[in-house]
Amino acid sequence: MRGGRAFIIVTIYLLLLGGLVSSIYFGFAAANDTPSSSMSMTQSLGKTLFGVLLLLELSMVCFVAPALTASAISGEREHQTYDLLRTTLLSARALIFGKLISALTFLVLLLIVAFPLHGLAYLLGGVALEELLIGFLILLMTALAFCAMGIFVSSLSQRVVGSTVISYIGSSLIVFGIPAFLSTLIAFIAGIYYSYTATFTTAQQSILEILLLVLGWFFVILNPIATAIGTELILLQGQSIWGMSVPLPTGSSIMILSPWIGFIILYLLFTLLLLWLSTRFVRRRDR
Repeated sequence: MRGGRAFIIVTIYLLLLGGLVSSIYFGFAAANDTPSSSMSMTQSLGKTLFGVLLLLELSMVCFVAPALTASAISGEREHQTYDLLRTTLLSARALIFGKLISALTFLVLLLIVAFPLHGLAYLLGGVALEELLIGFLILLMTALAFCAMGIFVSSLSQRVVGSTVISYIGSSLIVFGIPAFLSTLIAFIAGIYYSYTATFTTAQQSILEILLLVLGWFFVILNPIATAIGTELILLQGQSIWGMSVPLPTGSSIMILSPWIGFIILYLLFTLLLLWLSTRFVRRRDR
């Protein structure tokens, strides 16, 4: 923030987001300028703006986080300043967390400055305050996990180019590769299940549905986009933000947690594991 580049990046980022939101808003206003436009249409506009902004910010995190952290350790080695840095009283853990916080702070700044645009979706209706907060938590946890992944790769690599490429591949697979794989896998499993479901008893169907629910829930929380969509679907059904009740063929029901809760827990554990491994690798190299 001591130079002008950060302010230029924030300005361009907000101009792009604001331009896209304005295009969607005025396009909707031009198409629905008749008195018959109902409140439900306005609420659908609010949900559309919220979904588009969330997707764009997730894409931004996917591409900015590796750029901020992929050179955290490998850049020090490449510029031959790593040995000098390790002669200070700074511990390996302090080095890793310092690099993480410095990168995460700028990402959080980008998320916060775009929050007023989410407020427009809230004012239009169709988006509750809980949805805004959950969306921000998903973005924040994604940014934290991707920054930790970039630092982990950087602690292993000797070159900035190599760590940057690997970090981009990893973040792209998580954000875009997992949904493509999951959609194919779920369609395959569902086809097999409905082909043989007539031969199962009611108890067997209940057990299979529970297994499919657990498996599907785990697959959903692996991806931030799938987590956001799954949480929104639960809220659209009038369920609680904490979970939903799913009926079983036996007449009973099972309670499953909302995907955003599992996502935050899983990504937090993933982040802590990567930071612990990064600290271990830095200490090992010092020896």
